[in-house]
Amino acid sequence: MSGDNIKLESASFSHDGGRDYNEDAVGEADAFGAVRLYLLADGAGGQGGGDVASQTAIAAARLEFMRLPAFNVETLVRCVRAADTAVRTKQAEDTRLSKMASTFVAFLVDYRQGLALLANLGDSRCYVFRDGRIIAQSYDHSLVQRFVDAGLYPLEKLRAHPKRNVLYASLGANEEAVEPHVSEAPFSLRPGDGVLLCSDGVWELVDEATLSKLHRMSGSVGEWRDLLASAVRGRMAPGHDNFSALLVRCVPAIEDMSEDDQKTLPPTFSHAR
Repeated sequence: MSGDNIKLESASFSHDGGRDYNEDAVGEADAFGAVRLYLLADGAGGQGGGDVASQTAIAAARLEFMRLPAFNVETLVRCVRAADTAVRTKQAEDTRLSKMASTFVAFLVDYRQGLALLANLGDSRCYVFRDGRIIAQSYDHSLVQRFVDAGLYPLEKLRAHPKRNVLYASLGANEEAVEPHVSEAPFSLRPGDGVLLCSDGVWELVDEATLSKLHRMSGSVGEWRDLLASAVRGRMAPGHDNFSALLVRCVPAIEDMSEDDQKTLPPTFSHAR
């Protein structure tokens, strides 16, 4: 079922945190028509490998999306596979990069129909907020999440587990391909909804209730971005991980435009670091 005809406003940040360099990357791509893709990756591997992995993943996914920018589950799966292949190719080209890997999270939206899909591999997350609650969320490919799924560990203590960062799937890290988590079907968006893509440097420090509250209390996507970045800085300890986020706010489309004009109406995008 189609949702509302919406317009998208977005903003992002990506910070070193307490590290010497930043291994996170964010990106977006807007195709002809009304389909838009938002991306975030969190690299790892040392010796400069982490930033290469995340940037390679974002670039490959954008290229694959623009090659055939359809709004469907298959598009997201193609983007994840293209990102994984690109990271593996870089690994093979340079022995210094052989151990690099990256998480990956993507949000695909048709803002003409007001419909969205999400996909991820690893533990970078996507949240969709509405009226103070979470209506959609990505899935962590982590050992602790498996413990939670099996009923062996409480969800509310996930952030405190000493092995919370141990992943069983990410780009470039698995001998056999692991299927990404992808939405089973498109879900509707409406004006007022908010979408947050973030690395673990954000969500490990700010719980879901606070994330939802920050969205609800902000008057604009820029204010939401600034409140979230301040919340992370206020909680982080020395040496904290890189922290990055890409935030999207759904607002009403302009009602008095002709139908032909609205078909080509692009979403606004502001990028801040």
